[in-house]
Amino acid sequence: MTSLVFFVEQIALGLYILCAGGILLMAYRLLRARRELALSQFKLEREQALVRQASSITLGGLLLETLVGVWAIANLMAPTLRDAELSGVRQTASRPERFVTSTPGVNPPIALDAGQPIGSGEQALFATPAPTATPVGTIIPAAPDMVGCPRDSAWLLVPGNGQLIFEATTVWGTASIGDFAFYRFEIRPAVSGTEFAPIGGDYTEPVVDGPLGEIIPLNFPTGEYRFRLTVFDNTYQMRHLCEVTIHISDPPPTPTPIGAGPASATPEA
Repeated sequence: MTSLVFFVEQIALGLYILCAGGILLMAYRLLRARRELALSQFKLEREQALVRQASSITLGGLLLETLVGVWAIANLMAPTLRDAELSGVRQTASRPERFVTSTPGVNPPIALDAGQPIGSGEQALFATPAPTATPVGTIIPAAPDMVGCPRDSAWLLVPGNGQLIFEATTVWGTASIGDFAFYRFEIRPAVSGTEFAPIGGDYTEPVVDGPLGEIIPLNFPTGEYRFRLTVFDNTYQMRHLCEVTIHISDPPPTPTPIGAGPASATPEA
């Protein structure tokens, strides 16, 4: 039954056209029968005209009822059945059950002091000392103040102000503005009268709290430098900067293992 209703809904337009054409044809036959009835002179002719008139009215009424029925099926029954089937599917569809874990009971707090165990033997509990914060690198104190460094536009996390650099180091921070074009790194010796020079080229992708590039100190003499991040807009004007002090040094010497002697030049026989 449901499939028949949906089938009628699909072909409703064609049924409308057929019913409308049949009603017009019956109307034409009815008018023709009335004309023949009016012009007939014999009883047999009048009876035939009356029969054609009645059949036209009957068939026209049936076609009209069919038209109304198709409209009711397509506009009332089919939407109602579709909504009922969809609601049934929603109700019978399997729903994932909520995963609920049990709540442990409340235990009294245990105070642990460093070096004071709770219990004895293998099941003794010791307090773990709180870890200390790890700096971004070796920071040499008494560095000059940072310059600029707005947190959301031009910010340097690595290198930190006063950081010692002796190997290739990834620069971390933020370089992002509304009309961003590019950013670059610049460096100069920390002496008066020197000018900043760009290093590493221009970077055309904004970065927020991520890797910005790399410093390679092997190309510079050891000493104190001013390092800065500069951010430019689409008019090639510098909008923000972050300037810090860095110290470039030689790599630390590699320790020689204890007991290691000089390598033999020739193998022993």
